[in-house]
Amino acid sequence: MANSITRLRCGSANAYLIGGQGGSILVDTGTGRYKDKVLCACKGMSVKLIVLTHGHFDHCQNAAYLAGALGCPVGIGEADIPLLEVGLKRRVSGKGAWGSFYAWAANRNIENKNIPHRKADVILKQGTDLLPYGVDGKIIALPGHTAGSVGVWLSSGELFVGDAMQNIGTPLPAWCYEDCESAAESVRKIRELQASKVYFGHGKHR
Repeated sequence: MANSITRLRCGSANAYLIGGQGGSILVDTGTGRYKDKVLCACKGMSVKLIVLTHGHFDHCQNAAYLAGALGCPVGIGEADIPLLEVGLKRRVSGKGAWGSFYAWAANRNIENKNIPHRKADVILKQGTDLLPYGVDGKIIALPGHTAGSVGVWLSSGELFVGDAMQNIGTPLPAWCYEDCESAAESVRKIRELQASKVYFGHGKHR
């Protein structure tokens, strides 16, 4: 079970510090302006792995910095490795007027914001066990928002979904995505798990 879950607000995005019996994991890292805030929260927590739910800048811009400062590995879904390692830019799309506008804004950020390159130390896949990193839980694959999007499913029932869903006013599927069909399937998967609490990449848990 997790001993503690700390939400680290990094502007509009969230990072989460999950403390377990044998150490901690950091889920996402926020953008560059929040690197010292996140590092301060991690000190003394024996962080053994940084889990990146996906390869967008607002979730992994501090991965290289924090991995170096904390001396821990970085994990990301296999399909998102090029976003982290070589700065590959992949566009997103959305449905309807709002979805199209949101995707346009997201694509501007994807194009203009850079991620310091960092080698992926751990390839995160469906079922990857997190107990070797101190936390009783596993990785679940949640593709759609990006091809390599993943979440964290704790044995205690909490679920971290990255941007597969968001809670801006009310929990909703991602407003933009690389693949609409995969994104919809990931939302069904999240709902079927019936988590005791869901923690979002954007917005408060519920």
